[in-house]
Amino acid sequence: MDHQAPANVLSTPMYGMSHNQTFDPFFGQSGFDDVLMGNFLHDIVNTNDSVSHLFGTNASAFPDVLHFGSDDLADFPSSAFDRTYLTSAPIQGSRPSEGGDLPLSLSTDPQTPAVRRAVHAGEQAFRESMWLWDPSMEDNTISEQANLGLSTDHSVLQHRFRELDPRFRLSQRSRDRLLSMVLRTCESGVQRQVVSCFPSVEFLSFILADFRARHIRQISPWIHFDTINLENECEEFLAALICAGAAESRQPDIRRLGSALQEAVRVAILKRLEDDNRQLRDLRSTQALVLILIVGLNSASRRKIEIAETLTLSAVTTLRRGERFRNRSDTRSGIDTVQQSEPLDARWMKWIQEESFKRLVYHVLFQDAQVSSALFRQPIVSYTEINLVLPCPQDMWNANNAETWWQATLRSQSASDPTPPTLPQALHDPALISLRRDKIDVQMSLRVLVSIFWLRVWQSIQLRAASSLDMYGASPPSSDQFFQQLVSHGQSLSLRFSEGSDEMHASIRMILELGLMHLHVSLEDIQLLAGKEGEDQARKAASRLRSWISLPESRKALFHAGQVAKEAARCPLDFFRGYHAVVVYHASLTMWAYALLSNSQSERQSPQLGTVLEYNGLTTLVQLDENETPEIKRFILLGSATAAIKRYKDKDDICDVDVPQIVPLTNASDVMMSMAALLATRDESEHYCIPLVNYLTRLMRSLAKASTAMKLLR
Repeated sequence: MDHQAPANVLSTPMYGMSHNQTFDPFFGQSGFDDVLMGNFLHDIVNTNDSVSHLFGTNASAFPDVLHFGSDDLADFPSSAFDRTYLTSAPIQGSRPSEGGDLPLSLSTDPQTPAVRRAVHAGEQAFRESMWLWDPSMEDNTISEQANLGLSTDHSVLQHRFRELDPRFRLSQRSRDRLLSMVLRTCESGVQRQVVSCFPSVEFLSFILADFRARHIRQISPWIHFDTINLENECEEFLAALICAGAAESRQPDIRRLGSALQEAVRVAILKRLEDDNRQLRDLRSTQALVLILIVGLNSASRRKIEIAETLTLSAVTTLRRGERFRNRSDTRSGIDTVQQSEPLDARWMKWIQEESFKRLVYHVLFQDAQVSSALFRQPIVSYTEINLVLPCPQDMWNANNAETWWQATLRSQSASDPTPPTLPQALHDPALISLRRDKIDVQMSLRVLVSIFWLRVWQSIQLRAASSLDMYGASPPSSDQFFQQLVSHGQSLSLRFSEGSDEMHASIRMILELGLMHLHVSLEDIQLLAGKEGEDQARKAASRLRSWISLPESRKALFHAGQVAKEAARCPLDFFRGYHAVVVYHASLTMWAYALLSNSQSERQSPQLGTVLEYNGLTTLVQLDENETPEIKRFILLGSATAAIKRYKDKDDICDVDVPQIVPLTNASDVMMSMAALLATRDESEHYCIPLVNYLTRLMRSLAKASTAMKLLR
């Protein structure tokens, strides 16, 4: 890359966006100014400078790079799948909930922005970051109601060859029930528009079918579709299924419909629970509540995320008070679930009810661990409360009739020990997952253990924070002992389930590697380094992180960050969700901070060498996104060689044979660009999109370019 001067760095808008952009709720009025961020980083990492020529001691000059989220989702190009459903525009007068592409481009002003504008933009960005949402008059449940209809969906007619399972095709009556539920949540002024433009039976059926197809392919499915009777299910549950399918469409209009429908379902299901408290113990009502919370948490909307976080406690309390966190005396094996004198179909339906509740509890645990690690907040669920049998084998869960289920149940039994292991037993001895693999769902059980591993990592982080002001300094023996136990446990899980039929799925191993990474690095310090609490705190964080980069702890964190990248590249697209995008983002921030500070430190120590540590073709490189090797172990222990990762490329990258295919972790810009390209490749499905992937990819590219601007200031 050829850069002439800092003032010109990235003066071209990204992704074809215009220079005249509306206010960005995350990056401020002028967007993310890479040059401004580059100046700030230059001042922070070069602590020998006596004064800051740009900021002084002003607080919050830049957005909090860990607190992603916005009220507007980026629009995505439509695909062949989306043309199956829709080609027309939204209802006239609708208020776009997605608002076009998020403006991440630089200001067109070639000059460094004035201090006042920089301070205002940074303060505004942080004030409106995902954790510090400040509601306005426009933020309410009626703001998206105009998006509850589609002017036409005639494109469905072009795809009549797409056959639907008759069991999952909505009837006109079901569609009318959905419309009636939606209208009860709407203002009178938009009801006529919604009635005239509400999607057809065919459209809704296709969206439902798509969600079902994605759900049953998950590592841990928790809704049993073969026992769903669309005519008898409550409309709130049906609407929740449809909104979950629409919310991930590649067609922006369909995503807007899903987002608006999520608002309607949230209002409707809460009213249902209030009107009839018996619904608090009803499976479908609870599943509907959890579904709309998941849609909200994955929406990239600050408002929806906060509301979903608030209601998550309600879902957890409902399950806990309904005694769903503990085994019932008659549910420890499939044979003993119900009286064998009952008809087989009745026994199957009762078993499905109990297994669905159990999987729902585990799914709430998964979501809680994900939100905790993504937002870095206290978990809600205590795993010590859960005393349940691990999920049943897949062939039992996937059985589409009572006879098939019964045969699968008999196969899972053994004379020596017919009982599957419970969660406490598996936590005490993870080897039980392999020993009794014929009695449980191995991958879902591993996801349970890995999610609980994160909850324990959080405990360790809080314990170390409470016992020492410096994460990298000395800690009390009890804290160190717990830390070492966690490291050993995480490594044991990784090794035990690394191959064979019990090999941990890549999407699960990513979460395990994230937890191990967090044990060796403070993401809070990286957050402060990026300017969350102003220059003063950024300098203190930079000082702590400089101590960190000289320790084996930093190289251990880098190794696990590299393993996150490795597993992300291996993870099939069908299993890569919004949370996994956050995992990749956290790993990239760790590499970015290390590269930023280590390169700056080497230049201060040997200014005559300049950027000698950057890749010159002769330096010994250790690739961290590969399997662990003796060279990697030596690097972690001794710091020999230079860490590196692959140069990942997305589909839009032009292949250049002259560009090295390995990126050393001495170049913060190249590292972040490579990780952004990796993340971009995870959102190439023709059938659905992940809003957070697009948003975080663009944020990572802006951070990379800010690093370039900083480099040019040296």
